[in-house]
Amino acid sequence: MTSPARADDAMPAPEAAPASAFAPATPGPEPEIDTSIERYRTPLEALNERLIGAASKSIRFDWRNATVGVAVMGSELLERNNFGSARLGLLVRKPLGDVMGEVGITRVWTWSTTSSERLKLTPYRQPARPNRFELDVNAGYPLAEGVVTAWPSFFPPAEMVFSVNAGFRYLFYPGTLGGKDFLGVAEALMSPKLTESELEALEEQRLGGMELDPARYGLMAGFSLDVYLQPGAFLSPRLMVALPILSPANGTGLGFWWEMTLGLGWTF
Repeated sequence: MTSPARADDAMPAPEAAPASAFAPATPGPEPEIDTSIERYRTPLEALNERLIGAASKSIRFDWRNATVGVAVMGSELLERNNFGSARLGLLVRKPLGDVMGEVGITRVWTWSTTSSERLKLTPYRQPARPNRFELDVNAGYPLAEGVVTAWPSFFPPAEMVFSVNAGFRYLFYPGTLGGKDFLGVAEALMSPKLTESELEALEEQRLGGMELDPARYGLMAGFSLDVYLQPGAFLSPRLMVALPILSPANGTGLGFWWEMTLGLGWTF
């Protein structure tokens, strides 16, 4: 009786591995290390001591990117005399980076009061200025700004900008340059004070108790608070003071005096 064949007898014997498979690999060239950005590497300790980021500020209305703004403004002049003065005019403003540049023209009215009417009965006179036009060139720089929530609550959030302002003011009295030639007009307009002929022409407009102030231009400084609302409306209260720095040249006798202004406009 024949014995059954075993499974080991049926499988072929494995082939022997070649001797080269167990030979050690021949070492090749080492890979090149990229050192082109090595000079940009910074240790972590050094990064921790640097400013690696900045928080963005909250902005409700970006007035720096506005094209131009136009406003109607009204002012009360608190001069150091017994006369009343107010003005009304138009203001055009344009942002120049962080600086707000402005050009405005206003009409100024001056009137008598009970005190000035009594003053004219005495030999005393006070420096003052009759009706006129004024040209203003101003510059403002923001000291603080941010988003505020107004009251009552139905007003939308607003952008508020508190700025310091400086300005140059030129005064023009209509009808005072009549009879002058071109050179005479140019010379008078460039003079820091009114000429004798201009003062004589203003005698008809001089109010009782008034001494005509001869200054043709002056300097102003103060603070403003601009409140911007979307999509471009703004409210601008302002407090300015006249600086008698140019008094030796323009002969003004008013000294320091205050001006309160309120502007309402639209930024495009």
